[in-house]
Amino acid sequence: MAGPTPTDPAALFREMLGQWEAMANEFGGNLMKSGEFTRVMHGANAANMKFKEARAEMMDRALDAANMPTKAEVGDLSARLHRIEATVDRIEAMLAAQAGGSATPDRPKPKRTRKPPQSKATG
Repeated sequence: MAGPTPTDPAALFREMLGQWEAMANEFGGNLMKSGEFTRVMHGANAANMKFKEARAEMMDRALDAANMPTKAEVGDLSARLHRIEATVDRIEAMLAAQAGGSATPDRPKPKRTRKPPQSKATG
Protein backbone atom coordinates (compact mmCIF):
# COMPACT_ATOMS: atom_id res chain seq x y z
CA MET A 1 0.00 0.00 0.00
CA ALA A 2 2.27 2.57 -1.24
CA GLY A 3 0.85 6.03 -1.11
CA PRO A 4 1.77 8.88 -3.41
CA THR A 5 5.48 9.67 -3.24
CA PRO A 6 6.28 12.97 -1.57
CA THR A 7 7.74 15.66 -3.81
CA ASP A 8 11.42 16.38 -3.43
CA PRO A 9 11.85 19.89 -1.92
CA ALA A 10 15.42 20.07 -3.27
CA ALA A 11 14.17 19.42 -6.82
CA LEU A 12 11.66 22.25 -6.46
CA PHE A 13 14.43 24.55 -5.21
CA ARG A 14 16.74 23.56 -8.09
CA GLU A 15 13.99 24.26 -10.61
CA MET A 16 13.25 27.67 -9.10
CA LEU A 17 16.98 28.48 -9.03
CA GLY A 18 17.35 27.49 -12.69
CA GLN A 19 14.42 29.70 -13.69
CA TRP A 20 15.81 32.60 -11.67
CA GLU A 21 19.24 32.19 -13.30
CA ALA A 22 17.70 32.16 -16.77
CA MET A 23 15.70 35.33 -16.05
CA ALA A 24 18.73 37.07 -14.52
CA ASN A 25 20.93 36.13 -17.49
CA GLU A 26 18.34 37.42 -19.94
CA PHE A 27 17.89 40.67 -18.01
CA GLY A 28 21.66 41.17 -17.64
CA GLY A 29 22.30 40.42 -21.31
CA ASN A 30 19.68 42.91 -22.45
CA LEU A 31 20.95 45.51 -19.99
CA MET A 32 24.56 45.19 -21.14
CA LYS A 33 23.54 45.56 -24.79
CA SER A 34 22.05 49.00 -24.15
CA GLY A 35 24.00 52.17 -24.84
CA GLU A 36 22.85 53.62 -21.55
CA PHE A 37 24.64 50.86 -19.63
CA THR A 38 27.84 51.60 -21.53
CA ARG A 39 27.58 55.30 -20.74
CA VAL A 40 26.96 54.59 -17.06
CA MET A 41 29.96 52.26 -16.89
CA HIS A 42 32.22 54.81 -18.59
CA GLY A 43 30.99 57.46 -16.16
CA ALA A 44 31.63 55.19 -13.19
CA ASN A 45 35.15 54.41 -14.43
CA ALA A 46 35.87 58.10 -14.97
CA ALA A 47 34.58 58.96 -11.49
CA ASN A 48 36.73 56.18 -9.99
CA MET A 49 39.84 57.52 -11.75
CA LYS A 50 39.13 61.07 -10.55
CA PHE A 51 38.65 59.77 -7.01
CA LYS A 52 42.00 57.95 -7.15
CA GLU A 53 43.76 61.07 -8.47
CA ALA A 54 42.20 63.24 -5.74
CA ARG A 55 43.16 60.71 -3.07
CA ALA A 56 46.76 60.54 -4.35
CA GLU A 57 47.02 64.33 -4.39
CA MET A 58 45.59 64.58 -0.89
CA MET A 59 48.08 61.96 0.33
CA ASP A 60 50.96 63.83 -1.34
CA ARG A 61 49.91 67.05 0.39
CA ALA A 62 49.59 65.29 3.75
CA LEU A 63 53.02 63.68 3.40
CA ASP A 64 54.53 66.99 2.28
CA ALA A 65 53.03 68.71 5.33
CA ALA A 66 54.52 66.00 7.56
CA ASN A 67 57.86 66.36 5.73
CA MET A 68 57.81 62.70 4.68
CA PRO A 69 58.68 61.26 1.25
CA THR A 70 56.08 59.83 -1.07
CA LYS A 71 56.22 56.30 -2.46
CA ALA A 72 57.55 57.63 -5.78
CA GLU A 73 60.29 59.60 -4.02
CA VAL A 74 61.36 56.53 -2.03
CA GLY A 75 61.46 54.54 -5.27
CA ASP A 76 63.63 57.20 -6.91
CA LEU A 77 65.99 57.22 -3.93
CA SER A 78 66.22 53.45 -4.04
CA ALA A 79 67.09 53.49 -7.76
CA ARG A 80 69.74 56.16 -7.19
CA LEU A 81 71.22 54.16 -4.32
CA HIS A 82 71.47 51.06 -6.53
CA ARG A 83 73.27 53.06 -9.22
CA ILE A 84 75.71 54.48 -6.64
CA GLU A 85 76.39 50.99 -5.25
CA ALA A 86 77.09 49.68 -8.76
CA THR A 87 79.51 52.56 -9.38
CA VAL A 88 81.31 51.91 -6.09
CA ASP A 89 81.60 48.21 -6.97
CA ARG A 90 83.15 49.10 -10.34
CA ILE A 91 85.62 51.49 -8.67
CA GLU A 92 86.58 48.83 -6.11
CA ALA A 93 87.13 46.29 -8.90
CA MET A 94 89.32 48.74 -10.86
CA LEU A 95 91.38 49.58 -7.76
CA ALA A 96 91.80 45.91 -6.93
CA ALA A 97 92.87 45.16 -10.51
CA GLN A 98 95.45 47.97 -10.40
CA ALA A 99 96.78 46.74 -7.06
CA GLY A 100 97.00 43.19 -8.39
CA GLY A 101 94.55 41.76 -5.87
CA SER A 102 91.30 39.95 -6.39
CA ALA A 103 88.39 41.73 -8.06
CA THR A 104 86.14 41.19 -5.08
CA PRO A 105 87.15 42.44 -1.64
CA ASP A 106 87.50 39.90 1.13
CA ARG A 107 84.47 40.20 3.31
CA PRO A 108 84.02 38.36 6.58
CA LYS A 109 81.87 35.27 6.26
CA PRO A 110 78.89 34.84 8.55
CA LYS A 111 79.45 32.75 11.66
CA ARG A 112 77.90 29.32 11.73
CA THR A 113 76.25 29.24 15.13
CA ARG A 114 73.59 26.63 14.42
CA LYS A 115 74.52 23.04 15.04
CA PRO A 116 72.81 19.99 13.58
CA PRO A 117 70.50 18.14 15.95
CA GLN A 118 72.04 15.29 17.94
CA SER A 119 70.83 11.87 16.87
CA LYS A 120 69.09 9.93 19.62
CA ALA A 121 70.18 6.52 18.30
CA THR A 122 72.49 5.43 21.09
CA GLY A 123 72.73 1.80 20.39
